[in-house]
Amino acid sequence: MRRAILLSLLIASQLLRAELPPFVEKLAPNVWAGGWGAKEEAVNVVWYVSGGRTYLIGDQATAVDTAAISALTGKPVDSSRTGQPGVEVIAPGVYFLKTARILFAGDLITNGPRSAIQPDIFVWLAQLDKLSALQPLKVVPGKGSWTGPGAIGRQRRFVREIFRQVAFGIAMERPLASIQSELLIPASHLVWMPYDTPSPEDVTAVYRQLTAPVAPIWRTPTPGKKQALVLIGDRFHDPEHFLDTLRPVIESTGVETQFIVDYRALTRENLARVDLLIILRDGMVWPAGPQGAQRIWMTPAQEQAVEDFVVKDGKAFLNLHNSMGIYPEGGKYLRLVGGRYIGHGPLERYHVEVSDPTHPIAQGVTNWFAADEQHTPPADIPVKVFLTNRSPDGKVKANAGWTHEPGKGRVCHFAPGHTRESLLHPMFQRTLRNAVEWCLRRR
Repeated sequence: MRRAILLSLLIASQLLRAELPPFVEKLAPNVWAGGWGAKEEAVNVVWYVSGGRTYLIGDQATAVDTAAISALTGKPVDSSRTGQPGVEVIAPGVYFLKTARILFAGDLITNGPRSAIQPDIFVWLAQLDKLSALQPLKVVPGKGSWTGPGAIGRQRRFVREIFRQVAFGIAMERPLASIQSELLIPASHLVWMPYDTPSPEDVTAVYRQLTAPVAPIWRTPTPGKKQALVLIGDRFHDPEHFLDTLRPVIESTGVETQFIVDYRALTRENLARVDLLIILRDGMVWPAGPQGAQRIWMTPAQEQAVEDFVVKDGKAFLNLHNSMGIYPEGGKYLRLVGGRYIGHGPLERYHVEVSDPTHPIAQGVTNWFAADEQHTPPADIPVKVFLTNRSPDGKVKANAGWTHEPGKGRVCHFAPGHTRESLLHPMFQRTLRNAVEWCLRRR
């Protein structure tokens, strides 16, 4: 008993001489978190005991008073920061203590101060999904208050929302200054309001990632995987809406996707890197906003690049929903697709029917209905129609899907796809999957 009292006094005297971070909490047996105040940007560090030694985690670990840590844990500090037992490295600066199920999230999560905008917002979102799959019990962010696993979902909502608003502005060709002034993040996505509200510099960082010439941020392709460039978003179609609906279906075919919202990234150089072009957006931009003047964005050089990509290079083009709407009249782009936009009916449930069950894209597809816009594009050249659509009263019937093979390549037009209900319908998704495979000559 006397020995225990003396040991406690010794530890207490050591703590008085050494300095711990101002905020310390024991999160689990043998696991602690420490954090600093605003002067140090609210950064955090984690330490834990394993095998008779104390290990430090976090970018601020080198700034910690190891004597104070050792005095607290009663175990010497291993300063090597290599071969830390029981820790899984998830990403640079991100660690998962597997036994305690505690996540140190580094810069991927900021729970309080302004978030550090990551260099690739699509990779950031994928990393947050990976963190969520770990199912941690507690999350220690790189900066701000440590908390429960809900911090991952909140950070993801924050990232998605800043992406959504900036991407929508880019798709409309809104100036950066307008996007900065109009950005409004919901309070539910913030923690230390208003101090974690994105700054103009944060908006600029996201804007530059999503606009040419930085966009698309090419990632090293997986050997043997086909690549697709996917241009999405316009005034009437929020780009974020398509990440949840198109991307999983396309990638389920084994194709790696590169989504873009800036039409200027549709270049001959970028097309040379992919096997498939997919477009779901109309041909209009609104630089002055919805009340201002519109203009057609596609240039003759872009029309030629898309035509050459298909006809000369033998690649494929999947034209979705409104992607014949308000493009250069009589131009090479519309001639390549094989038809033109002449309008659509009201947003309502209508029928989509298989007109050619022998067509490869129609395999496994049955008639369906969903709330959508009934586009009624006429074909201006001989095409193989595999789907038609029909209004509720049966008075309006039109093409809903066709293919043709110009030159060395392949083209498919697939008309549905305005609402989330339509995009998530199993038959829409089966048709889209089949269309991707047909375009890539797997069918």
